Order: sequence, then C-alpha cells, then structure tokens
Amino acid sequence: MTDCYIASDKLDKSLINSQLVSLIRLVPQLVYIVDLQNQEVVFVSKGISKVLGYDLPELLGRTNPFEVLFPEGKKTCLSDDSIQQLVKLTSNEPYEFTLEIRHKNGTLRSIRHKASLLGERNTPEGNFVTLWAEDITEQLFYQQVKEVNVKGAERLFHYGSWEFRAGDDFVVWTDGLFELLELDVQNYPDYRVPESFYSSFIPEPERTEVVSQARKHLQEGTPYIEIEHSVITATGKLKYVIFRMNTFIVNNAPLVMGMVHDNTQAIEEAKIRHEQVLELQSQHTQMEEAEAIFRFGSWSYHRDEGNFRWSQGMFKLMGLQAEDYPSSVVSLYFYRSFVHPEDAAAVDLYTDNVLRQRRTHYEHTHRMLDANGELKYVMLRASVEYDDSGNLLRAIGVTADLTEIQTYRRQLEKQVEALHKSNQELEQFAYVASHDLQEPLRKIKAFGERLEKKYSPLLEKEGTFFIERMMNASQRMNTLIEDLLMYSRVSKQNEPFQQVDCNEVLANVIDDLEIKILQENAQILIEDKLPVLEAQGVHMQQLFQNLLENALKFRKPNENPIVHIKASLMKPEEVVKIPLLNAKRTYYKFSIQDNGIGFEQLYAERIFTIFQRLHGRAEYEGTGIGLAICKKIVMTHGGYIEAIGEEDRGATVIFYLPITKSE
Repeated sequence: MTDCYIASDKLDKSLINSQLVSLIRLVPQLVYIVDLQNQEVVFVSKGISKVLGYDLPELLGRTNPFEVLFPEGKKTCLSDDSIQQLVKLTSNEPYEFTLEIRHKNGTLRSIRHKASLLGERNTPEGNFVTLWAEDITEQLFYQQVKEVNVKGAERLFHYGSWEFRAGDDFVVWTDGLFELLELDVQNYPDYRVPESFYSSFIPEPERTEVVSQARKHLQEGTPYIEIEHSVITATGKLKYVIFRMNTFIVNNAPLVMGMVHDNTQAIEEAKIRHEQVLELQSQHTQMEEAEAIFRFGSWSYHRDEGNFRWSQGMFKLMGLQAEDYPSSVVSLYFYRSFVHPEDAAAVDLYTDNVLRQRRTHYEHTHRMLDANGELKYVMLRASVEYDDSGNLLRAIGVTADLTEIQTYRRQLEKQVEALHKSNQELEQFAYVASHDLQEPLRKIKAFGERLEKKYSPLLEKEGTFFIERMMNASQRMNTLIEDLLMYSRVSKQNEPFQQVDCNEVLANVIDDLEIKILQENAQILIEDKLPVLEAQGVHMQQLFQNLLENALKFRKPNENPIVHIKASLMKPEEVVKIPLLNAKRTYYKFSIQDNGIGFEQLYAERIFTIFQRLHGRAEYEGTGIGLAICKKIVMTHGGYIEAIGEEDRGATVIFYLPITKSE
C-alpha cells in the first residue's frame, strides 16, 4: 500500500481491506488510525501531504514517524481528554473534535477530526479508531473575522442580534445584545438565554403589548415585524429600542431571527428637536407680541437670497397685511419706497457711508409714510456683517416706531420750556418782590425805632410789648427777604466759573464764623485736603458757610459741637451707584458731620425744601431756606446733595461736585 503508511507490527493488515483503501484514495482528507491500547498512530494516509505538507517517504524509516509533528516526544497529537472520549466510543457513535497540529512550514493548523471505531468494542478491531481529518484553519479564520466584523458592526450601529429555532427553549444572543442590555456576556458562555429572558427587560405595560404582537406574528406566520418600545437595562438605565423579527422556514421548521436596535439617541434627539421647535414657536409668538406691544418690526438680509425677510411686525408698521406676503420676502428696495421723500437722500447717504466704511453697526432715525399715507417717525437699527473681501454679507435689524415718543418729546419740550419760563418769572418776581419790600420794611423799622425811643416811656407795659413784637417781626421779615434774594440769585449764574480752591474757601468761612465757633466752644476738624474745582467762588463760600452754621446751630444743649469735614475723589464704580450723577464725569465727595441733635431719616428730603423747618423758631432761629440754598447751589454746579441723620446722634450732609463745569 504505497498510498499509506502502516506500522505492520502493530496493525493487522487484514483490517485494512481494499474498500477502505479505495475510499482513502478518493477523499482529500487525512485519514489515520490510532491504537487506543498503546495510544499511538499506526496508520496514516497519503492525505497527510495535502493537510500537513509532509510526503510519506519523509516519514518512513523513523521509529516514530510523527515525532516531526509532535516534537514533545508524544506518539500522537491526541490529548488525554480526547483519548478518554475515544475509549468511550462504540462503533455507531462517532466523535468530532478539533486539534492544532504543526504544519511542515512551522505553522499551527486547526484540524477537525471525525472519529469512529474500526470495529465493535471488545473485538480486536475495537482497539483501533479511524480518524478523518481536514484542515479548517481558513474556515475558522474567516469565521473569527466575521464574528469580529459582526461585533464591530453591532457596537458601531448600536444593535444586537438573536436566533430562535422551533422546539428550543432557549434563544441565542450575540455580544451586541448583551452589551445593549448591559449584561456581562461572560455569565452566558454558550450565548444562550431563556426564551422569555428578553421580555423581562421591557417595563409594564409595554411588555404585555410587545409579547402579544410577537406571538401573533409567530402564529400568523407574518414574515417580518417591527416594534418600538423601551427597556430597562441591567444597570437600571432607560433605553428606547426597535425590535425587529423575521421568520424563515428551514427544513420545514421555522427559524426566527431578529435584531434589537438601540434607538435611544435618535429618540432623545427627536425630543430635543421637538422641544427646540416648541421653544422657537414660543419665541416667535413672544416676538410677535413684543412687536405689537412696543411697535417695532424685525428684518434680515442675506446676500445669497438677495432680498429682505420681514417679520409680521414689520408689515404692520408699514400699514400692510402680512397675509399678502406669504413668504415674508420683499425686494431690496421695497423699504425705501416708504421713506419720506425729504429724508430719502439722508437715508441713502448714511447707508452708503456705513457700507463704505465697513461699519458693523447701523442706526438712523428718519420719517416715513406707511401704506395708508400716515406720517411716522422710525429708528432703523441693524448689525452688519461683511465677507473677507469687505462686501456686504448679511444684516439683521429692527425698525421701531418712534411716533408716539416723538409726539411726547415735543409735548415734554413745550412743557419744560413753559416750566422754565414760569420758574424764571417766579424767580424774577421773588427778586423784585423781595427787593421792593425792603424799602417799606426799612421805614417800618425806622419809625418803629423812633416810636420805641421817643414814646416808650409814655406807654404802658402793654404798649411797650406791642412795639417790641413789631420790631422782632420786622427783623424776621428782613432776614426772610435777604434769604429769598439770596435764593433767587443762585440760579442766575452771573459769576463765571473758575478754578476755586475749596481749602481757601473753607478757611475764609471758618474765619468769618470765628466768634460763633469760640462762643460755642466748637471744634472744626478738616480730615482731608480739599480739591480745586471749576465753580463759582461766591456760591462755594455760601455753601460751606450755610452747612457749617447749621452744624453749629443744631447742637446738643450740654455738649460742645464737633464738626468733621472730609473730601475724597470718587471711583467710577461709586459714581455709577448714584443715578443722579453722570457716570461719564469725575466727582469729589464731600461730607460735613456733626454731633448735634440730628433728625429722623424720614425727613431727609424735607429739610432741603424751601421754608421747611423741623423745629420751631423759639428753639432755633432761621427761615428754613439755608439747606434749600445749598441744594440749589449743588444742583447748579451739576452735583447732588443728601443728608443722613439719626435723632440725638448727629447728622451728616453729603454732597457731590464735579471737578469741571458741565457742558
């Protein structure tokens, strides 16, 4: 038998009949026989050349021809487990297994074996096993590649597959399905799960509906079904999936194959898009309401479109019906047709300048005539973008109806003008009246003094009292007239603004009040160097004098007055916090603090009002005009004044003056 190798001393040649030899010659597989009793190979066919690359002559003459295949010195490639399985064989119980055997080129090849006894067990032939071997290395390689590709595809496209055969009580899953449901595939080495395992991940009441549809599909033999539902994974995560199932008939038996696709991302994105659509709709509605309330319209322009797109408010502003323009698109020069003819040239010039200078901001106020011929004042404001070449790319803007504002502004200007005129007349009247009252008042005082001097001895006590009351009243009236004249002169600003050193002003004031300061045993503490301001010197003198006199006047009965004077340059963030100051200007903050009787804070505004007094004349002398004059001086200089007080705890007057005269 030149087509095979036989260990003649171990194998009875009569066991290898001619039919077996003919069969061996026809099949491409390697065929060999193992002596189970001695656990060695005793026969091998010429197929070894095709399967393992060896020719039979290369094996002849060796004590153990297979030592080249099994360098560890084994007689056979069979493992102990394989030998034990073969020992258990009967003549009609074939056994199939796969082994790795070294090829002549040094590579390991996966060889699939099919084994059966040469004869009946307990006979001489029963000690020998025939093994039919074929190389399935490439098959296993492509199968592994296919499995890797399937796993990669499942992971990439977020799905898992499954298979169920009629009669089985289990379902075979792929890695992707275990991963989708966040299960550890190592806990399922055979990839088999119970038939109802998948449904346990479907929350109620979806589970009943999904199971019902799947069973109906199987009963009716529908080729394909697709169900969308949710699952709760093993870690408790909610996912949305698409369950697909297809039925095939194989060997007259149904084979059901399916796929579960993770559709969570798509569902969540759809929810987000839906929410965005609702938000856009809400914003659109709000914008329409805002346009109607505040009387404006919005628009946009893009070079690629070549036209303007108007909002509903824009059409309404122009006296048009938006329904007549379903696309909301108007031509490039449509807006210009509404511009008032007298303003058209100015609008064109401004637009040309914006585009030529590549400005990114557009703002222009002009008149227009709407579709009904109604005159309107509008403000056009836009943000403009250009391409790399400096050409207009897009613009987004609004056009606001300022007609009511313009009308109100004109009315307000007239009212302000009338008020200003009225104030001038009142100030003039106060000045003239006060000036004219001085002459008769002087006569009253003069005749009163003569009457008191000449006839006082002749009068009774009551007559003397009347003359005294008359003289006191005339003196108060004289003081009041002088204060009124002073108050009316403040706003006339006859004196020019110049650089005034507040340190010199304060020194002069203290010098003028020296006697009173000594009488009151008062302390004037100047804690900061005062600034040089652009102001009216006389008014600054009057301001500091009135404030110091007040601090000395409203002293506590048994306590010496102490007055603290401070001044500091304000920071921009401090200026911003006071609404009545101009944030673009630089101010000094002055404070004059005393330890006098103070006042309740609720009267902080009242004390700056003309003729307002918190105390009677019997307690403290004065006309109630002093602080009103201070307020008027500060306001005339573009500043602000306020007071902080606490009853029996003293008062602080704070005023803010700009460094330079306001324009």
